[in-house]
Amino acid sequence: MPLIRDMEEVKRFIGGTSKRTAVYVGCDSRQVKNHTLFVSVVVVHIDSSRGAKIFWKIERVPRIRSLRHRLLEEVSRAVYLALEISEVVGERPFEVHLDINPNPEHNSNIILKEAIGYVLAQGLKPVVKPHSIAATTVADYITGKY
Repeated sequence: MPLIRDMEEVKRFIGGTSKRTAVYVGCDSRQVKNHTLFVSVVVVHIDSSRGAKIFWKIERVPRIRSLRHRLLEEVSRAVYLALEISEVVGERPFEVHLDINPNPEHNSNIILKEAIGYVLAQGLKPVVKPHSIAATTVADYITGKY
């Protein structure tokens, strides 16, 4: 799993894949002491069936106390990353995975409608739990390492 140091590397890799290759972008966060840690990922699912290559980046910011603000930051970071690579994705399947639960009993549900609306307004396809593996599985796993 390469750490994103150069977006051109990510773009070159995606550009060298088949049109069947799916690209998923997601972000997750975790509170660590007096900081909030954000992990943004690009999952390149080779031919949508043959494994994946994962690119990721970590950002630390002063602790964000509001859950709503932190979740909106996750959405914003995922969308920004998706827009950065969108030019090379072309006609490949392309999704923005959100760590948001559509069940109103879960806290993340507070931003469901505005998060989906924001992603759609950027011309991107939003995916929420339980199908948002880039955010809920991949990015979540990496946040646990830091």
